[in-house]
Amino acid sequence: MKFDLLESDRRIWRDELDEFVPPRIFDAHSHVYDARFVPAATAAAWRNPGHHPKATFNDLQRASAALFPGRKVHYLTCGFPVRGMDFDGMNDFVAREGKKDSQSLLLMMVNPAFSVKDIESRLERGGFAGFKPYMCISKARNPVQSTVLQMLPEHYWRIANERELVILLHLGRYRSLADPVNHRQIRALAEKYSRVKLQLAHCARCFTPEIAEKGLSAVADLPNVHVDTSAVCEPEVFHILFDVWPRERILFGTDNLPAGIERGKIASFGLGWFTVSEGNTKALSAPHVPYRPTFLAYENLRAIRYAAKRKKWGKLEREDFFWNNAARILRFNSIMAS
Repeated sequence: MKFDLLESDRRIWRDELDEFVPPRIFDAHSHVYDARFVPAATAAAWRNPGHHPKATFNDLQRASAALFPGRKVHYLTCGFPVRGMDFDGMNDFVAREGKKDSQSLLLMMVNPAFSVKDIESRLERGGFAGFKPYMCISKARNPVQSTVLQMLPEHYWRIANERELVILLHLGRYRSLADPVNHRQIRALAEKYSRVKLQLAHCARCFTPEIAEKGLSAVADLPNVHVDTSAVCEPEVFHILFDVWPRERILFGTDNLPAGIERGKIASFGLGWFTVSEGNTKALSAPHVPYRPTFLAYENLRAIRYAAKRKKWGKLEREDFFWNNAARILRFNSIMAS
């Protein structure tokens, strides 16, 4: 996987981010995948120019080395969700790639149809630390309107609770965390299965300040629920997050690969949000701007930095956010020791 590092990118790193990012990073939201395990039409689209049909663990490490020079990075990683995917093929690929780094954790892509026996055998075979459900592979008729239980049936929760596993949950439904159905199910499941480490992806999918304001405080009190910050680019979301969510339950993530290395950002418009990138709009070219857009991962980090600066984060807070919180919640240090 190749991508260019421009002088404008280097300038953003040097002038804005280098001093902010500590020497150790745990990227708590990342992906490795191979187009061999997705339907033919999707695989063909991934092979078009500008797309990335395969992302290995080495690709993930190279991207991190380019984005965060001089930093030591480890990962919570999983496959890439696609409807109709070969679950065993994708999960076995993740398991093989993950063996390249004993300090990273792997998640199993969830097929809601798997039985308890199916799940337990695959967990043990792959050495997975938890589950990655997703809307497009849920039981819902309209996948984008999936509830939590349509993505991850309750027998998965029972297994995760018994084994103290991670669940990396990308919320469904149009209103995401502002939807009361999501509030109810998150609270009920987190309280019933209190040993589950429930990670709400993308600031609990609060890509807009309006959703963050209405949603985050509703579940912030649940001690076994944490968020990762991947892909969110609106500074005001992080102002709200840092105000209402316990700082010790916030983890850094990039959503690489490939989202974090895409040039553009996810922007709030009206009641929704949209990915604005070089690949989907010509509006990112203007005579008064002689620079190409930078990486989504950098836009995400810039937004985090603005909010952290307002909170007067020092060295300790930054080290907690980029490493220590993940070490404590995900317990990857104890997993490594065993």
